[in-house]
Amino acid sequence: MAYEVLARKWRPKQFEDVVGQGHVTRTLQNAIATKRIAHAYLFVGPRGIGKTSLARIFAKALNCQKGPTITPCDVCDSCREIAAGTSLDVMEIDGASNNSVEQVRELRENVKFAPTRGAYKIYLIDEVHMLSQGAFNALLKTLEEPPAHVKFFFATTEAHKILPTIVSRCQRFDLRKVASGELKEKLRLIAKTENKKVDDSVFDSIVLHSEGCVRDAESLLGKILTLGNAITAEQAEIIIPRSDFSKIASLLDFIVSNETGEAIRIVNDLVEDGVDLQSFTDNLLEYLRKIMLIKVSGLSAQAGALSDFGIELDEDSHKSAEALAEKFDYAKLLLAIELFMAKRQEIKSALIQQFPLEMAIIELTEESARRKNDDDSDGSQAENSELSRAQRVKEKIKDGLSHLNPIKHKEKESAVILENIDLPKEKAEEIKVDMASTDDKLTGKVSIKYSKVKENWREIVVKLLEENYTLSSLLRISEPLRCDGNVIELGVKSKFYYDRLTDHRGRPVIERVISEVLLADAKIKPIIKDKVTPIPMEIEGIG
Repeated sequence: MAYEVLARKWRPKQFEDVVGQGHVTRTLQNAIATKRIAHAYLFVGPRGIGKTSLARIFAKALNCQKGPTITPCDVCDSCREIAAGTSLDVMEIDGASNNSVEQVRELRENVKFAPTRGAYKIYLIDEVHMLSQGAFNALLKTLEEPPAHVKFFFATTEAHKILPTIVSRCQRFDLRKVASGELKEKLRLIAKTENKKVDDSVFDSIVLHSEGCVRDAESLLGKILTLGNAITAEQAEIIIPRSDFSKIASLLDFIVSNETGEAIRIVNDLVEDGVDLQSFTDNLLEYLRKIMLIKVSGLSAQAGALSDFGIELDEDSHKSAEALAEKFDYAKLLLAIELFMAKRQEIKSALIQQFPLEMAIIELTEESARRKNDDDSDGSQAENSELSRAQRVKEKIKDGLSHLNPIKHKEKESAVILENIDLPKEKAEEIKVDMASTDDKLTGKVSIKYSKVKENWREIVVKLLEENYTLSSLLRISEPLRCDGNVIELGVKSKFYYDRLTDHRGRPVIERVISEVLLADAKIKPIIKDKVTPIPMEIEGIG
């Protein structure tokens, strides 16, 4: 007897054999039991999860000699012909190769003929979204009012490409990717029935690589079962490469610990091993998303099951993700996601493939070190801020600057009494200084023209790009609104962008670059607006 691949051998024959689609099978069974069978059904979902199989089972249930029944017998001529694809009453049509208007017109002519054996003449069109618009239009009238003996079953992976007028004439069922637990149980059953002993970790790897698609999982298992009767994880690596998630976890652990050198070493080891860094970065971003969802969930059931979303991880990888969720703070985690998303676009065109990832690692680890130093010095800076301001004024007074004129007591809010200055006591008590006007003179502030800002905006963005990609992108999508003295007001779309522009680490860098380009001491003032119109520009390196 010829060998039959597992995906065909284990194709569902009854509704209860379909894995992970209970919401669809129950509805179809109820429709049969209550004799409320519609004339057209649309099955939507990813590849390999049972769309065509469900349509075939439904067709058997309707045309079985004991039917319509929710449990087709699989032994009558009608059931066997439908299962073999030779039934004259169930026409399986490939939408990709039969998509012309002429072929649909031929179908319209054939629907008038009665079924030869079963109760219904059924047209099962797979990948129906491949039909041309003309073919869809030719099908509309027949689909709306078909003969009583005709049923249409459509299957597609891309429902958005189907005309709304077609969808509205069908009962639509959305099939989901199969949960890892259900898929793992199905694989165990297959291995047991095939008299093969397989390590449990191998099933985890198959589930991870199949991404919820039953056919992909069965095909992988079929290849692995050729390795012998007892298959270990080490043997399975011949067919399924070991997951990169262990290296991703190590990389992120070094990043969160600010071990720059070790993190960069992992990236270079991957290059030497021939790993595709774009695919690796895709997995890295998926893993970071998983960490973010675990962190938001708070590792507790009360916070919801957000951690169930995202990629399916094996047990060890999931434990590593939970540990990293505790180590990462939100600021660094979001920065990591943003940086790796940006660097992923640069990998393809980079002269040195690993260079963009190395830059992201350095920015993440060094930024954290700077932030820690900033936090440590915040206390001492706060204590000395007023003293330094008074000291600057004192120095100016000692130099005999004439613009420090006494002002009246009524301006208390913007004035400060200068004390402990080497002046006669009676004069020191009289002197008050308007700090706002004084600071302008001390720091050399000048008014900046709005026209000059617009003229030089591209140069500012490009110059900032040389220092920080993320900050440059933020300015790129912001809109210079107006200038108030030396303050440039910037329109931003949301509080997220506002917080990034006002961050105590990024803001000084932006203001320094703007000041260097405009040759004036410039400050920025972000403002959240509903509608932002950035200055259009084309810059290589910024999306």
